[in-house]
Amino acid sequence: MQNPPPEPPDHSSNRPQSKPAVLDRIRRFYGLPIDYPELNWTRTRLYRRRLEQVKSGWIITGLIMLASGSIEFIFLLGAFAGFLSLAFLDPEQE
Repeated sequence: MQNPPPEPPDHSSNRPQSKPAVLDRIRRFYGLPIDYPELNWTRTRLYRRRLEQVKSGWIITGLIMLASGSIEFIFLLGAFAGFLSLAFLDPEQE
């Protein structure tokens, strides 16, 4: 008498749960509260609009860098654009 072939394993219960976002895992690792003000700032509509403006600014700056032939000008323009990007994305103090 031959044994019947084994049933294929049911993996439906072994499916991985959806992983939390990277920032949520980092937040939990360092024990930061959910309502951390600096993190909440990055979720606002104003921040996202500013981020899009910064992206456009970097694209324009990159094109100017490509058009210029001076490495010194490229370095200074990159440093200036980086400073403006950080200052522009900084949350406003109330």
